Amino acid sequence: MKQATLFLFFANIILSSSCLLDISNNSRSYYSIGDTLSAEDLIYDYPICNGSDGYESGDSFNFSYLDGDSNGGNYKVTLISMNATW
Repeated sequence: MKQATLFLFFANIILSSSCLLDISNNSRSYYSIGDTLSAEDLIYDYPICNGSDGYESGDSFNFSYLDGDSNGGNYKVTLISMNATW
């Protein structure tokens, strides 16, 4: 049982390392309810850690794909919900 637990622990660390963000140059903004994304955050490339809906692991995503001013007029409404239990 200990071997299986250690294997799962190290497998999780190895697999999740591909999803780490480079925060050494993190000058992005903090947001509150009702705020709009800044131009910098709109074009920031976020790594895809678990691919679905046409994305593969290792791809990147940025919110300009959903902004009509940036993508040729195809406007989208986006709700970002983030929760943490520390």
